[in-house]
Amino acid sequence: MRHQKVEAGFGAGYQTMSFSGRVKRLCADPNGTVPSVRAASKAEALAALAVARTHLDGLVDDAVVEAVLARNHDIFQLIEGEGIPEQHTAFLAYLPLTHAGASSLVEGRFQGSNPDIRLLCTPGDVPAAIYVWLIFTPAVIAPALRALEPLLARLSPEGCPLFTRAVTRQTRKLFPAMGFIDASGAYGSAPDDLLVLPPVSGLPPFEARADDVLAGPATPILSVRIARTLEDMMKAFSVRAATYMNEQECPYIEEFDGNDFCATHFLGEIDGEPAGCLRVRYFADFVKFERLAVRHEFRNSRLAFRLVREAIEHCRRKGYRRAYGHSRRDLMRFWGIFGFRPVSERPAFSFSDMEYVELEASFEPSNRRIAIGDDPYVLIRPEGDWDRPGPLDVSILRSQQRRARITANVRTVRTQATPA
Repeated sequence: MRHQKVEAGFGAGYQTMSFSGRVKRLCADPNGTVPSVRAASKAEALAALAVARTHLDGLVDDAVVEAVLARNHDIFQLIEGEGIPEQHTAFLAYLPLTHAGASSLVEGRFQGSNPDIRLLCTPGDVPAAIYVWLIFTPAVIAPALRALEPLLARLSPEGCPLFTRAVTRQTRKLFPAMGFIDASGAYGSAPDDLLVLPPVSGLPPFEARADDVLAGPATPILSVRIARTLEDMMKAFSVRAATYMNEQECPYIEEFDGNDFCATHFLGEIDGEPAGCLRVRYFADFVKFERLAVRHEFRNSRLAFRLVREAIEHCRRKGYRRAYGHSRRDLMRFWGIFGFRPVSERPAFSFSDMEYVELEASFEPSNRRIAIGDDPYVLIRPEGDWDRPGPLDVSILRSQQRRARITANVRTVRTQATPA
């Protein structure tokens, strides 16, 4: 079995994740001890698990561990070296999940006690999500966290969701302090005890449109698109009027503030009915998310999540790395799911009779971002619909006779030859 030793230190592994400030300060402490991690052999893994069983009840059987190790020999990592006393057992067991595995987890079908190994990544594959199977670090949690950062950077360089469950009194305090939140807040079908730590780029959708389903006998059709017509804009404006002007008594001149025709509007519909919207404005090196609204009668849907996800992906395609916005205090947890955090050392402020907190988020641009050098037809397609032929793609199919007629009728600027 390969034994790759990973030296620790604060860096990219935690910077791509929405860990709490406490964890980041702890891992960045220059005076902190820095252990290392390495993959355990099967014998070492089973021996470490035997030690853990003397402290914890209900751990998985050895046969399950052996089957998982046969699938991926990296999943059991021993933590040792500086800061870890000799003969002291500390380890992390994790399950790198494929997209199907992540979907199974958030839909409540994944069995951590006996996982389907087909849902686990093989060594070298980048996981869609990581499930923290068991972290056993009695009395050495601080150095252990420092040790795990480079492992996380190697497993998922761009960051991915970390899932886990708090099964002991200690972890029920530890995980929320680290930044973990209830997964059901982002994934409607997730088990009540499932926790998730989002990457700074936000939580990706794993459910097969399960978060688009409202309660009821029929399955409503949910859609999100960019507003491109006057009718689309009026639909978005009607949602905002119902939400902000009606519910929050916001004056018209404050709600429709003069910025609507220099922005992109995302329109959400349920069964064809305008139900939600979100506005995005563009600045030199960041985007600003504004005017997220969902009509009262549709707030038991997951439309707000879809709107934000679609907007983030759109901005990533355009090459943006930073986003900014304002949030009421009671909605900060919602925005935190997508990697937004309060802007440091900035006080709350008020407008339109509501108090807001400034938020910011960072994310990686898409590897399919729009850039100079792309096919010119891509750059003239409708905004956000860059992957499908647009009206101007079709224009090249017109007849040569029509082109000749148009050319004959178009006055052109006469050019002169440049003197030798």
